[in-house]
Amino acid sequence: MKSILNLLLAASACICSGMVSAHHSFASYDFDQQIPFTGVVKELKFRNPHIAMTLIHTKEDGTEEIINFIEGAPANMLVRIGLRPEMIKVGTKLTAYGSPKKTDPTVFFLRKVVLENGKEYGV
Repeated sequence: MKSILNLLLAASACICSGMVSAHHSFASYDFDQQIPFTGVVKELKFRNPHIAMTLIHTKEDGTEEIINFIEGAPANMLVRIGLRPEMIKVGTKLTAYGSPKKTDPTVFFLRKVVLENGKEYGV
């Protein structure tokens, strides 16, 4: 009986350690940089485990580019700090600050959102 209990304990420890290591690291982003992009929200996924947003950014020369924030803080954390999904619907103009991914500088981790009214939400 004791050996079966030990075996079950060892098996559960292995399973749990796999789940813990399954969560990814943010080391793939260059957090030394926070690049601002002002634009209009094209798409928003306000969900856990991390929000994602696509922004249509107009450059100084008038051309548009799509900025992909493929990760950000969890939705429940944003709601706790006061940023709710209805505040950043598709079509909302805002400024978003992102840290580029080291292996793909065209995608970003969403660090901060500044709404048109000037209210800032660090994420």
